[in-house]
Amino acid sequence: MQRVALAILNFEGIAYLEILLPTALEAVRIYGEPCSILVLDNQSSTGDVEWIKTHFPTVEVIIAAKNDYLFSYNELLQAREEEIVILLNNDLRLAPDFIRPLVKHFERPEVFATTSLSYDWEGKSVTSGPAFFRIHQGWFYTEFDLSCSVATPTLFPTGGYTAVDRKKFLELGGFDRLYYPAYGEDLDLGYRAQQRGWLTIYEPESKVWHRENGSMTSERAKHLILVSQFLFQWKNLRSFSIRGRRWIYIQWLRYCAWRKGERAFEKAYQEAKEKFKKKFLMNARWQENDSIHF
Repeated sequence: MQRVALAILNFEGIAYLEILLPTALEAVRIYGEPCSILVLDNQSSTGDVEWIKTHFPTVEVIIAAKNDYLFSYNELLQAREEEIVILLNNDLRLAPDFIRPLVKHFERPEVFATTSLSYDWEGKSVTSGPAFFRIHQGWFYTEFDLSCSVATPTLFPTGGYTAVDRKKFLELGGFDRLYYPAYGEDLDLGYRAQQRGWLTIYEPESKVWHRENGSMTSERAKHLILVSQFLFQWKNLRSFSIRGRRWIYIQWLRYCAWRKGERAFEKAYQEAKEKFKKKFLMNARWQENDSIHF
């Protein structure tokens, strides 16, 4: 039996934890096997650590060295010994049988990660499904099958409610800080795992309810998602034919946004360009030729 840890990322989220933690404790009870519950606290200043220790004394609390968003998991998983770590946002509640459907797939050595079905907070709509890779004019995007009711491979594990093989996660180098502070890091991780021949499985028998944008405003989220789209493509989709078509398409999108007086697209483009140049274009291996990057 592989050892399991359930790790909850938190920053000033007592209002969320008081909903999530009871469901996590119940999920571990139903699972019936040893499973640690820990909260990885990103330097909260609102008394979260003391509150957890008082109200949930069986929950382990680990204080991150700094508020490093999702990237705090990289250091945490280096320090753990469990074979499987379930990574959770704090703005969730879990179904009682949440754990076992995720864990069972790791009996297959090629499985890297498993990810849950999610509902909106009211339980009215399914908000996750297996993701598929799509290309339009060289521009990458994903589509999700929200009607899927069976376990199936997916392009990437959703960062907010997913289980990973800890050793494989570390072998990949964890979440890439290129995507700091948020969005795109789970897609990038799943894509890199796929390139190794490892599987990510969408498992609808494991269920969560997710409070959308519970930890970030919708406008900020939209901006960061667009930034991450640029970064993922420039980093990973590097064939000359794709880059050429994508460059033309991006210039068209920039022109259309300019004509409409919309600045959001250009702002995200310029931010992503500077981040990408800072990390990669100073590296000689990313200057092999004069191929189009942007």
